[in-house]
Amino acid sequence: MAVTDDTDTTATAHLTRLIERLKEHGLHARGRVASRHPPAPAVVNPDAPTLSEIVYAAPQEGTWWYWWSWHEKIAPVAEMDTVVRKIRHVLTPTGRSR
Repeated sequence: MAVTDDTDTTATAHLTRLIERLKEHGLHARGRVASRHPPAPAVVNPDAPTLSEIVYAAPQEGTWWYWWSWHEKIAPVAEMDTVVRKIRHVLTPTGRSR
């Protein structure tokens, strides 16, 4: 996907909303903006700092999605509760539940 200013602006807006929600659920996120890559925050579990993941937002076939760093869809941006639940699950140490 070619990165355009409009795409970056929309991705940044979606990621800003996600970061706010993740913080409400006790996760930390910090933005990453690189000149040749779309914006993508690193999400970290503060209780297990070795557990972190890069998440990004990008459209596919007219729908905006949140994606894992390994290019697998998490969920559409409109399904924020599902996105937060899945990210928390991945960043929760084995043997613990939240």
